[in-house]
Amino acid sequence: MDPTLTAEEIALRDRARDFAQRVARPRAAAIDREEQYPWDIVKALAEAGFCGMTIPKALGGQGRSFLDAVLVIEEMAKCCAVTARIVVESNMGAISTVMAYGSEAQKKLAAQLVLAGDKPAICITEPDAGSDATAMTTRADKRGDIYVINGKKHWITGAGVSRLHLIFARVFDERGEELGIGGFLAVRDEAKGLRVARREQTMGLRGMPEGELVFENLEIPSHM
Repeated sequence: MDPTLTAEEIALRDRARDFAQRVARPRAAAIDREEQYPWDIVKALAEAGFCGMTIPKALGGQGRSFLDAVLVIEEMAKCCAVTARIVVESNMGAISTVMAYGSEAQKKLAAQLVLAGDKPAICITEPDAGSDATAMTTRADKRGDIYVINGKKHWITGAGVSRLHLIFARVFDERGEELGIGGFLAVRDEAKGLRVARREQTMGLRGMPEGELVFENLEIPSHM
C-alpha cells in the first residue's frame, strides 16, 4: 500500500487501473490504427464517473481534486494515450477554467456537457502565432448585446468531436478600443459561425483529432 495516498485515493486508482486494463487496453491499437475517436470508451468513462470528477458537487460532479484526476489519468495512460487525454480534458484545462471563472450559466452548461462525456476544446493556438497567446489575432467585437468573433485557430485538440469550445480572442469594445484577451464559450452545431476546416495528420494519439477551426461572424451573447 502506498503510504502517501489515502484509502479513498488508492481505491480510486485501483478502479481506474481495472477500467484501463479491461476497457481501454484492448481497444488502444485499433484506435490508433483506424484514427477513430473512441465513442464507446467515452460512454464507458462517463458511466464510470471518470468524466467531470473535478466538477463541484453542486453542479453534479464529484468535487474531486486534481490529484484524484491525475491518479486516474496515470492508469489510463499506461494502456491508452487517447483514453488518458480524454480524462485530462474532461477534468482539467477548459473545464477547470470555466469552473473557476465562468458565470453560473456557463458553469451549468459546461458541467452538463462534460458529465455526459464531452471533451471540451480549448482554442488558443493560431497558424501565425502558435501558442503565444499575446500574439493571437482572433478578435471579438462588442456589438450591442453580443460579441462577434472572427479568426482562425490551429492544432485544436478535439476539433470535430468536441462540442464545448473555450475560445480565446482579443476583445474590442464598440468604439474599437482593445480591452485585452477574453474567453468565450461556444457549442459546436449550436453556434453558427464555428466551422471545423480540416483535420491535421499526426504521428501519435491518432484517435484524438487535431484540427483547424474557423470563426466567421460567430455570435456569442454578452450576458452568457
